[in-house]
Amino acid sequence: MKATRRTGSILLIIAIAVVFCSGCIRETENDAQNKEQTGPDQIMLKMVHWIGTEAGPVVSEINERFHQEYPNIMVQVEYAPVDQYQNIIRSRFVAGGAPDLLGVFPGKWQEPFAQAGFLMDLSGSDWADSLLPDARKTMTTNGKIYAMPVNRNAIGVLYDKKLFNELGLKAPHTWDEFLSLCETIKQKGVVPIALGLKDQWVTQIIPYAMAPSAIYRDRPGFDAEMYAGKASFSNSPWTEMLEDYAGLEKKGYFNEGFLGTTYDQMVQMLATGKAAMMVMGNWSLGPIQLTNPNANIGMFPLPYGDPDKPNWVSSGVSIGIGASSATPYPEDVKKYLAYWSRPDIYTLFLEKTKSFSVYKDVTPELDPAQAEIELAFQAGTYPFLDQNWPSGVQDTLFQVLQNLMAGGGTYPVGKALSELDKVFEEAKSSYE
Repeated sequence: MKATRRTGSILLIIAIAVVFCSGCIRETENDAQNKEQTGPDQIMLKMVHWIGTEAGPVVSEINERFHQEYPNIMVQVEYAPVDQYQNIIRSRFVAGGAPDLLGVFPGKWQEPFAQAGFLMDLSGSDWADSLLPDARKTMTTNGKIYAMPVNRNAIGVLYDKKLFNELGLKAPHTWDEFLSLCETIKQKGVVPIALGLKDQWVTQIIPYAMAPSAIYRDRPGFDAEMYAGKASFSNSPWTEMLEDYAGLEKKGYFNEGFLGTTYDQMVQMLATGKAAMMVMGNWSLGPIQLTNPNANIGMFPLPYGDPDKPNWVSSGVSIGIGASSATPYPEDVKKYLAYWSRPDIYTLFLEKTKSFSVYKDVTPELDPAQAEIELAFQAGTYPFLDQNWPSGVQDTLFQVLQNLMAGGGTYPVGKALSELDKVFEEAKSSYE
């Protein structure tokens, strides 16, 4: 079964590469130009990633420090929108123009690239021995590590603690309490939940926050059942989840014009007191602080599912950095990754991005909002859903959720789930 999957992945990539063969020539010319510009003894490592919004400034700081210690090596970073990144990096690989370093999504995303031989095997790296077990597992394919996990994040409800205190509000523990909380805030003339679906990736966040409690707390093998054909999106709690998601809009709990609102504008709304809450990851804490250093933000798990059971949290490795197996600078790439794993540099990244460690021996002090949501980890967590899905399912989720939220009730939940089932069924054979 594994041999069939590998062959299928390679044939698919070769077929596409024929279409993009001219890109190979362009990349060769660009490499030559870069060598001329940086000088014969200078090395320019190129990296493509999606983390510009949440981590761009600290990545620049790390790269500058790296260059100071290794004056002959420069790192050039290109950022892509997270909901476009997957298609962009696939095109680079099949065109023969892959960067030296690249963002790698945890979980099954990396498998076709690893099996086709596109990613460098990083299993022997010193930092690999210090990884927490779940972080190591999520970056491993067929027993080999193909990317360095950078951090762990969690999705929950970020809320304005000052506003909550002024209105005498408390964090809810059940879905009914959450709805009552939203209604109270709405009646006070404040937007209960900031939402910005102009950035497609935001569409998935609320269902991701619901699913651990709605599905995986009582049915941890649900994904395996999906691959075995014993479960589906259509015949699962996904129906109620999407109905409740759309119900928040019908009740008027989102900001007006949320379809044309960006993620950055969501952050601004919460940071400046124009919204009381937003369902998002801890990665937003840094941008909120930059927008308003005086913002007092807390974070609680989105309460959902059985009210008599503890709420689980959507949490897992969020960012990875891998390397192209075709890079002409393999040792320099490894040197760069080792630099990132150094405790002082890694602590800098975690503190600036307000994220959680993936190493056993690096545990920096947490932001108060991080500490609040971390307490909920004890009840249970489940990784971000796409990490266990075959390719194409997440992109389809973006599309059907936008259709659902833009339809004003005219786009049926059943149709959305049927589309997801169709894509999952078609794509799962590549991972069996």
